[in-house]
Amino acid sequence: MPAAPLACFDLDGTLVDSRDPFAAALRGALAEHGLPDRRPEDLHRFLGPPFEQTAATLLSDAGRPADEAAVEALLTSYRARYARDGIPATIAVPGIPEALDALRADGWRLVVVTSKIRTFARDVVERIGLADRFDGVHGPAPEQRGVAKATTLERVLLDAGDPAAVMIGDRHHDLDAAAAVGIPGVGVTWAGDHAAELRAAGAVAVLDDPAGLPAALTAALRT
Repeated sequence: MPAAPLACFDLDGTLVDSRDPFAAALRGALAEHGLPDRRPEDLHRFLGPPFEQTAATLLSDAGRPADEAAVEALLTSYRARYARDGIPATIAVPGIPEALDALRADGWRLVVVTSKIRTFARDVVERIGLADRFDGVHGPAPEQRGVAKATTLERVLLDAGDPAAVMIGDRHHDLDAAAAVGIPGVGVTWAGDHAAELRAAGAVAVLDDPAGLPAALTAALRT
């Protein structure tokens, strides 16, 4: 009997809308280090890739050296603020709990695959009441730096026995990871309209409502 298929969900922008908590924590970190303030909407685009990349870009944009020590200092400041204020302010995307329940009823196994450190990711999933829907929450360890999402996704698939799987996410990083490990990717736009980016990255479907997830994931396995 074939193994149940695996739905691999990104966290930020896919399961939760964390744009405002992320931007608030990042603006606080910028202020602490004397870096120019940025409008929240200008910072939303940094939500998704490893934070080390974001820190290096923001430092360079401000004319500061983006060396390891400076990146680490900004990362530490951001994480402290996000843990204190950001996690409690993060909310589930409306319709996601129902979509996850429908997928489980259809026989899917569900996991979270994120670039967020896994301690934060697990705290978020637990706090918003979704922990019982998932077989695992996977991300880099707090001490790891610059871990590609494809690396995490590959390990998840190997540990699960290399089942049929689909990656679901809101940015090209998620679709890039799916392509790197040879599985289809489904894009979502309910926490930021990146439809063109997702299609360019090879999404087999782009959804604007979580209710479409069960049908889209089933169709993705046939591609």
